[in-house]
Amino acid sequence: MNNYIISFTKKFDYFFEQKEISNIIYLHDEDDNERLDHVLFLEKDDGNVIGLYIRGMNPLISVNRIYDLDDFNLFASYEGLVESKENIKLRIEYICLFFSSEYNELLGFYLSNNDASSSLFVLFLQDEIDVKKNYSKSDASKVLKNKYSTEGYITYEKKSESDWREMKMECQQ
Repeated sequence: MNNYIISFTKKFDYFFEQKEISNIIYLHDEDDNERLDHVLFLEKDDGNVIGLYIRGMNPLISVNRIYDLDDFNLFASYEGLVESKENIKLRIEYICLFFSSEYNELLGFYLSNNDASSSLFVLFLQDEIDVKKNYSKSDASKVLKNKYSTEGYITYEKKSESDWREMKMECQQ
């Protein structure tokens, strides 16, 4: 594991391990109601958030709501933003991170409860965040294989209270 990957595994331990997600929050431009596809907030059961922002290769992470502190500098481009919540009940007991095998780039992540009956699959696509709810691990692996078969990717997984371990090209449990 290089320092880049270690840094992201520590971030995911801190922000996601054993947390409960209650809502996905999407932001919309107040003027035209267009959804901002490069920003995503996950609301925890305690009301706090984990914000994700992608512009280029790697996501930024914030714990601030957009109107509390604009960590992503969105108000430089948008006059007003509206939150739209989508309910999800997810106790995170399994984390899988997908990294490019060629570059220091986090491609996405998979979060689920122990039996994967509730999950969240997130891909970072340069300037867009693609979110899939309740995807199976095998479906997530198929998407990754189709999208990154030529460049390849490295997978690290963590189950409840275990250490991170590298997997062979796919997310398994």
